[in-house]
Amino acid sequence: MDAVDAGMNIIFFIFIIFLISRVANFIKHTKDKLEEMDKKIDEIREYLDNKD
Repeated sequence: MDAVDAGMNIIFFIFIIFLISRVANFIKHTKDKLEEMDKKIDEIREYLDNKD
């Protein structure tokens, strides 16, 4: 039973690390998309300012 418990603990630990990495990846992707949107908004503002 101890070997089975140890194996399950290792699997659980790996699963927790996997979840943390997925959340971090999602946050980074969201941050990159927000920065891209900010750049596009700035480009639109510059275009509209120059158009006048």
